[in-house]
Amino acid sequence: MKYLGLTHRNHTSMLTTQSLSFEYDEFNRFEFPDLHVDYGSDLLILGESGIGKTTLLHLISGLLKPKSGKISIDGTSLLELSEKHLDAFRGANIGIVFQRPHFIHSLTLGENLAMIQYLGKKSADPIRIKKVLEGLGILSKINFHPNLLSQGEQQRAAIALAVINQPKLILADEPTAALDDKNCIKVIELLKSQTKRNHASLIIITHDQRLKSEFEKSIVLQSKLESFESKVH
Repeated sequence: MKYLGLTHRNHTSMLTTQSLSFEYDEFNRFEFPDLHVDYGSDLLILGESGIGKTTLLHLISGLLKPKSGKISIDGTSLLELSEKHLDAFRGANIGIVFQRPHFIHSLTLGENLAMIQYLGKKSADPIRIKKVLEGLGILSKINFHPNLLSQGEQQRAAIALAVINQPKLILADEPTAALDDKNCIKVIELLKSQTKRNHASLIIITHDQRLKSEFEKSIVLQSKLESFESKVH
């Protein structure tokens, strides 16, 4: 394997991964590049379907455990945490924008955000909720149930869920896949602005080639087991 460019100093890294691999079965095995993502920086990870992009995101977030390798976020090794402590760490430090937003549909948008605060061991903060929704242009939807939101509003709401607890790392899985060009750029701008407000690092994992021009640093996963390419535009 080769890893070109993107040299980093370890003590500045929000996220580092080393020799990560994962195996669903003998026919579905993945090996991933070593990552070093600095505090407050952005990284785009590109790859076609079936190459393990979502698996990589789930490994970084601690939703899956690797077959081998190491993952460190803000100096904490995820693999050394118990399940209970990992859940607490994730809630406080990692925000995830899933391909399909995970809402509790019986709750309003504002109540969903309050639930995320509760699960992240944060104090109830309605002012913070209103501020985030205002920044995303959907404050008027605070008392709406998720099923009453348009697709674009749901995408913005998904970003709100990810940033409400002011995480240090935000992971986005195919956040623009179902969007047209205009809304694609809007969502990326919103993700970037929200992460900068929180002084967070942002990793977007996608097959959407439209995003290449929006990021200085990108990695292209080229095969399940062998090659990948990293470059700085």
